[in-house]
Amino acid sequence: MRENQPIRVTAARQNARDEAADLGIDHDFISLLVDSFYDRIRTHEELGPIFNDAIGDNWGPHLDTMKRFWASVALHDGSYTGRPVPAHMKLEGLNPGMFATWLGMFEETLNDIAPTPDTPIFFMERARRIANSLQLNIFYNPTTSARQT
Repeated sequence: MRENQPIRVTAARQNARDEAADLGIDHDFISLLVDSFYDRIRTHEELGPIFNDAIGDNWGPHLDTMKRFWASVALHDGSYTGRPVPAHMKLEGLNPGMFATWLGMFEETLNDIAPTPDTPIFFMERARRIANSLQLNIFYNPTTSARQT
């Protein structure tokens, strides 16, 4: 049974890539999404200072990391190998309510630039799961969280 596992995994990855391609999602779109979204974040009155303080002059490398992250999520290309929870735990001033703002801005960006009407749905399903996981680990998991809500 184990010998069939790589075939199933490969087929599942290919199916996910095909779904993304049908929605107009490729590396170019992901690059546009990340750049457009973080342009908004950087100027947002609440989230901007948090991210600008944490990232400083390193926006180029951060954006490259986020592009690899979303390519791994959307295209299953395996280009991201980071650890998002510890990275986000370092954000000073972040609180649970800001995740709704983050998601709203992400969805607005998608609605403005998406190549198909279903592209925002594809990304938002994943973004909500990611945000929920981050929020739970940062604020509510006693083994990882040092913050009080």
